[in-house]
Amino acid sequence: MSGALQALATQFFARNYDYLWLRTMLEQAANTAASGATLITGSSHALNGIQERCWSRAFNCSMHSQDIYYDFQCARRVLSAAPRGRFARCFIVMGYYIAYQDLSLSKVSRETMIANVYYPIFQDAHHWSSPSHRNLWEGLGDIPEPLKAVCEQAAVQKLLEYGTYYSELRPRGTLFDLRGRTWAQTPEGERLAMGRVRAESHNKIFQHKESFEENKRLLGAFVRFLSSRDVQPIVVITPFSPEYNRFILPQMRDGVLELLDSVPDDIHYVDFNQASGLFEPADFMDTDHLSPQGAEKVSGILTEMFGI
Repeated sequence: MSGALQALATQFFARNYDYLWLRTMLEQAANTAASGATLITGSSHALNGIQERCWSRAFNCSMHSQDIYYDFQCARRVLSAAPRGRFARCFIVMGYYIAYQDLSLSKVSRETMIANVYYPIFQDAHHWSSPSHRNLWEGLGDIPEPLKAVCEQAAVQKLLEYGTYYSELRPRGTLFDLRGRTWAQTPEGERLAMGRVRAESHNKIFQHKESFEENKRLLGAFVRFLSSRDVQPIVVITPFSPEYNRFILPQMRDGVLELLDSVPDDIHYVDFNQASGLFEPADFMDTDHLSPQGAEKVSGILTEMFGI
């Protein structure tokens, strides 16, 4: 690959990283030849909280700002293509607020995540009647189709080499400016203030009661679909910092339980926030996202509970 083509491929990769990651994981999962594999769907809590190498064969089809609707779309895309028996379990990883979330009704999230990731992959914008259309090659010039194919193939190959979402091109970051410190190095008072800001931003989603009722129906259909494919459904709430948990609405936690109770089929539920003393500040990047150390710990526990 020439220097100019390499530079173009790098630009394309960086501009469309999230789209390429999710599309690649969906394709790889659908075509896996392994039996008893693990499928992972969910929000940024899954991207931060899962270390795929802890399983013998795991496909992390999660994304920043992924709601239950698009969790289901991802699982359906994979399991409708993969032969029965390829997947043994599906983790649905979420925060408490996900029970009330609908990305297609969020003016900000739909313009970022749906327009740039979900609509290009699924051609489905859920309740967004007039979705934006973004050209993946916009701003990169008039590129011939054969060169586009070469660039896309190079990007996919690079993602497969990484094997996980975070890399030198997309390093783990924090939601807040910690001024060069880790979460553990940040004074408790500052952590508490950030925990309050983050939790209160999520608490605002609690008002979306119609989305909550729809998510009950969606989760029920999702779990029935998994069961019909002989895939074990497992809902996971990843650990959050004490500073975040202090301010999250108790009603939000109760809402998740109500969501699960509305599903008549068997479903496993793991809430890591109910286990006191298991996680420490070094396990977090920020208020509610795990560090590599925390992700390793969570993934190890999940493999012990549900197999590899």
